[in-house]
Amino acid sequence: MRRVIYVLEDINSAQVRYRVENVAEIIHTSKKWEVECYLKDEIREIDFSGIAILVIERQTAKDGEILELIKKTKKCGVKVLFDVDDLVFDYGDLKMAADTVGEKNILYWAGYFWGVRRIAKKVDGFLCTNDFLGKKLKRSFGKPYKVIPNSLDREQVEMSEKCLKKKKHDGFVVGYFSGSPTHAKDFRLVELELMKFLERHDDTRLRVVGYMEFSGEMRKWIGAGKVEVLDLVDYLKLQELMAEVDVNIAPLVINDFTNCKSELKFFEAAVVETTTVASPTYTFARAIKDGENGFLAQPGEWYEKLEYLYQHPEKNKKVAKRAREYALKHYYGKEFLKEVEAAYDYFAK
Repeated sequence: MRRVIYVLEDINSAQVRYRVENVAEIIHTSKKWEVECYLKDEIREIDFSGIAILVIERQTAKDGEILELIKKTKKCGVKVLFDVDDLVFDYGDLKMAADTVGEKNILYWAGYFWGVRRIAKKVDGFLCTNDFLGKKLKRSFGKPYKVIPNSLDREQVEMSEKCLKKKKHDGFVVGYFSGSPTHAKDFRLVELELMKFLERHDDTRLRVVGYMEFSGEMRKWIGAGKVEVLDLVDYLKLQELMAEVDVNIAPLVINDFTNCKSELKFFEAAVVETTTVASPTYTFARAIKDGENGFLAQPGEWYEKLEYLYQHPEKNKKVAKRAREYALKHYYGKEFLKEVEAAYDYFAK
């Protein structure tokens, strides 16, 4: 068995779950690779004997001690990779990235970009979430990359199976699972079309989970009981909430920053047989076959897609079932294991 070591900033983050924990879980079924994880405070305890690859998780970029680790690791003949899951390294993208997420402290972001670049210049290559991001990394640093997509873990799949057994609907519910206030611009893409849809049908509601800034008009709908706003929940409870809606919407302002984003909002809804309507970003457009396992919508098309799903509940169910089949095949199990192993094999050759 060949060893891969991951170095983390913090274990309590969604990013670590997607980029490290889920990978470590699937590698337990590998016959040729094994994964060990260390917090950055534990790096002095790492035994470098027999290590083929060391992977630095992105949040450690602000720690200067990581540079010493890279130097020491390379002296031992170990390949050092940087796992990057966001467009946070090219200064030319700084303003666009900050504008997209509504970040007003541009100096903080500039410092973060600097920290990521400092590590990126020292490593041998990159692991990332999709080819669009990988090509940006290669153009910026001239180094190879391999894709390990975000994925589902065993607990999510087991919870989703439980949710499917009691899946039922009261009226027609649209779900928007934003997660953070950085999606305010994304929500504004669909706000008017959502209100038009809610106004037309008395038995429709909107469920929003996470932080969101609403317009005055949308706040009226909240007061009228047509819009339900829930606080952030843990990722297993999220599966329950997704299972209770008829359609999951994932609007995004489309630019290079969002094209680097993962399609997790599609596959997490898919595994509980909830249909997603999403903006056609790079990853959504590759995962979703419009009308087959989900729907893609440009501005001006959201009302039309929601209306179609409302009027055709049996079609909605068929699309949702195909979405679940797709998610389990591509983001969980044997196919995902093959992708992880292929990435490690490439850099260890």
